[in-house]
Amino acid sequence: MSNLKKPIPVLHSEITEWKSNVELVRSEIETFQKQLNEIASKNNSQEILSDVEHFQNQFIRQLEVTDELLHNLHAADHVLAEKADVGSDSDLIFMEDNKGLRDSMATNNKLFLELKNEFHLFLEKWM
Repeated sequence: MSNLKKPIPVLHSEITEWKSNVELVRSEIETFQKQLNEIASKNNSQEILSDVEHFQNQFIRQLEVTDELLHNLHAADHVLAEKADVGSDSDLIFMEDNKGLRDSMATNNKLFLELKNEFHLFLEKWM
């Protein structure tokens, strides 16, 4: 079964929205890291240090995933730009929806929301 085809401007708009979403995730993680450092500097019990290390590792991994996702989004947007340059009216050029990117975004959003919720529970406990 073939993927749904959409006009280039629609696909570009979706990718632009996804890139903004990924940048927002990156920004939130930076804020989380600052909060984590603040808590770690005020508490040095073994229990909290274990949690701090856990979240440090999770944040590093989340940033790696968002970097890769952002790279893939830029690459997909570049392909759209090349196709739009070829045609005179990009509204009339239809391309297959990138199901892989759509699935990656959904997975990334789900995992980030879980991490965010877990971190907020940690903050409630230690702040």
